[in-house]
Amino acid sequence: MDTIEATETNPNEYREISIWLDRYDDLFSEYDSSHFKARTLSDNFLTEVRKLVHEVESANVELKFNLMADEPDPETESVIISNIHDYFATKAQAAKNEMRQILRTGSLLSVAGFAIIIFMVTVGHNFSELMLVKGLEMMIDPLGWFLVWNGLDMIFVQSKKEQPTVDFNLKMTNAKLSFMAFGMPVMLEEEATNEIQQPLPLAS
Repeated sequence: MDTIEATETNPNEYREISIWLDRYDDLFSEYDSSHFKARTLSDNFLTEVRKLVHEVESANVELKFNLMADEPDPETESVIISNIHDYFATKAQAAKNEMRQILRTGSLLSVAGFAIIIFMVTVGHNFSELMLVKGLEMMIDPLGWFLVWNGLDMIFVQSKKEQPTVDFNLKMTNAKLSFMAFGMPVMLEEEATNEIQQPLPLAS
């Protein structure tokens, strides 16, 4: 994979990202020799695409893979497109599940913390004269507030950190993917030009 270029469009239209490839293999890890249907995507490809897609304001993205060496193979391209969509759909679902887990844990911690605080306030109000209750209140109150603040942090801060990952993977899941044989038309054009420029043999 050589370079990646992006074409500006309106925010509500598809944003085109052109990716220059030598071969189909450039999209995948060089250490994975399995079929295109199950092959692992290249870290370089994922890193570059993530960087560009994060800069796109539009939710619609179109990736155009320009092949320089390989001849077009519609069957292979269909398998690769399915692989890419499945990969990002899986990642999007995993990020959503992570967000739900963080929210669930944060909610449980907050509820537990508030319950401890309310319980200790109630006990302290009814048995304020007992030294044992005062001692328990001094020890358990900080635990209640600790649970509350950690739970709220998970709900309003930590869960939000997963949102960009969800947005990116959903954007890639719904992206248009296509392949273009960039090298072949150029070669054919050069051959045609050479034929035209070649001098005709003189008649005897």
